[in-house]
Amino acid sequence: MKLRCLLFTAAVSVGICANAAEISTYDTRMDVGPDGAAQASVTLRVTDNQSRRLVVPLGFASVEGLQLQSAPPGTQLKLRPSKEQAAVEVELPEDAAAEFQLQFAFRVPSLLFEPKPEEGQKSKFAAGTRLLRHGLVNTQATRIGTYQATVRLPEGTMVQSVREQLPKPSRKEFLPRVELDRIDGHQGALLQVKGLKQGDRTSMELEVVGDRHSYGWLLVGIVLSLAYLIGFRDSVRRRIA
Repeated sequence: MKLRCLLFTAAVSVGICANAAEISTYDTRMDVGPDGAAQASVTLRVTDNQSRRLVVPLGFASVEGLQLQSAPPGTQLKLRPSKEQAAVEVELPEDAAAEFQLQFAFRVPSLLFEPKPEEGQKSKFAAGTRLLRHGLVNTQATRIGTYQATVRLPEGTMVQSVREQLPKPSRKEFLPRVELDRIDGHQGALLQVKGLKQGDRTSMELEVVGDRHSYGWLLVGIVLSLAYLIGFRDSVRRRIA
């Protein structure tokens, strides 16, 4: 009986410790360059923290040049590489507050890439098409209240289609999982989801092409306008005659 009580108490204690901290907001910003590499920055708002150590999962397998930008004085970061998904170990000072903001940056090589067909098969995409994939798995017990990932595409490119946006919005959600918008004069996309528990996953895949199509529509509009003016002029001349 005593053993059962001890096991129950230990299990409850572990559960409390595992859920002691929460990442209330997790914002990732990705500025993609013409070469497909991206400069990424992460901003976290941590609440109810009672530990000096926090592990933050990243939505990327390959990360370079980790830099701390804003944190409680004395905070140290360490990159934890992985073939599946890298993570950042955060060591906090002893006097760290229960609620604080953390910001760090890094480089992601080949975030935007050209899909290669399997050997002996033809490509499913038109020439010049590139893909952008981003996904985050919450591998830690720390709950993520709201996750948001913003992508700013290189100049001269646009999203042709959203090939994946997970998890699918529930009936109570009125907005799509991925929204397309202009970001600092460039086309971009926004992925957002709430309530990521341990093991939950969110992701998006974008099909990106050159924005030459917009100039095509502009030329079509000009041609149609000229045709209308010429037709209108000839009609007026016939009426006068």
